[in-house]
Amino acid sequence: MPVQLPNDAEVTVGFAIFIGSILVLGYKLSIWVAFLSMLLYEIKRKIIKHVFFKKISNIALYVIMVGSSGFVYEKLGGIPGYINLYEDYYAFIALIFTYFIVNIGLLSIGLTILYKKPIGYILKTTFSDTLPTYIALAPLGILLAVIYINIGALGLLLFLIPLLIARHSFKLYMDMKKVYLETIQALASAIEAKDPYTRGHSEQVAKLAVAIAEELKMDNDLISNVHYAALLHDIGKIGIPEPILNKPCKLSEEEFEKIKVHPELGANIVKKVDFLLQASFFIRYHHERLSGSGYPEGLKGEEIPLGAQIIAVADVFDALTTDRPYRKAMTVEEALKEIEQASGVDFRPDVVGALKKVLEKEKFGEYVAR
Repeated sequence: MPVQLPNDAEVTVGFAIFIGSILVLGYKLSIWVAFLSMLLYEIKRKIIKHVFFKKISNIALYVIMVGSSGFVYEKLGGIPGYINLYEDYYAFIALIFTYFIVNIGLLSIGLTILYKKPIGYILKTTFSDTLPTYIALAPLGILLAVIYINIGALGLLLFLIPLLIARHSFKLYMDMKKVYLETIQALASAIEAKDPYTRGHSEQVAKLAVAIAEELKMDNDLISNVHYAALLHDIGKIGIPEPILNKPCKLSEEEFEKIKVHPELGANIVKKVDFLLQASFFIRYHHERLSGSGYPEGLKGEEIPLGAQIIAVADVFDALTTDRPYRKAMTVEEALKEIEQASGVDFRPDVVGALKKVLEKEKFGEYVAR
């Protein structure tokens, strides 16, 4: 019963179950428990994107984790069906950490190969909060084994109820985050419906901004806020008259002054939502420039939040490589050259450097195809 995370990963409380299984049945039988449970789960999960090799690797991962950690436990003196925390505490600790290290180690290696990211970055951004979860679930697994050995199946079933309640609460939390993101995407679509020339612009800016933030090794919370802000960076255009937005030629000075209000309008709209408060600052300042020539406040250098600078670079790049009514799209090389010329004047050099690295990677090949 996994809970889906926004990044397409999954979390479960299965670690506690497998700990209990190893303590009661031993590692040889627990390997079969892991194999059969994962096999049945993968058969039931009829999702196209989970291709055959991924199903096989998921099953193999659990078999290896359960087998290796159970083997270490028994080699250190642990006896299946008999639990003495005082005598065998080192075996319990070894069991928990072996399971954790094998799980995180194999997944990190796989993600490093798949996404071509440094293993340290994968560990920091994907698994930084995992160890506390394992430490919290481990006593539950031990308690499951103790209850089963001393009371039997009925006690076990009663104990599973709070475990399922905990899982349900976490699922509700993740579903709420999913609704947040879907709401943001709907708002972004509403803006683009008003300004047909920029359809798909917010989504592309968001993808590029997140990739730049990841390249700069920002923490997960900041990356999430960059994502939210990038999707909504033009939401203030709701307050701009359509004749100005859809004008098929360059704007007059007076019209441009009206356009310049949209970052502040957008920030004022989203800051009323608690989880978008930090994102609202990125939205407000995404048209600021290092030289102080930007708007709405003419901030300079370090006064501009890094998230706003990332969105600024992604926004300009996507605008330059997209057809507009008053000009044709530039090539990737031309757009990148123009942005590099503004590096240190309008844009932070480290952000421009990260953009260049992102564009060189395979996952942003669609820009090269333009």
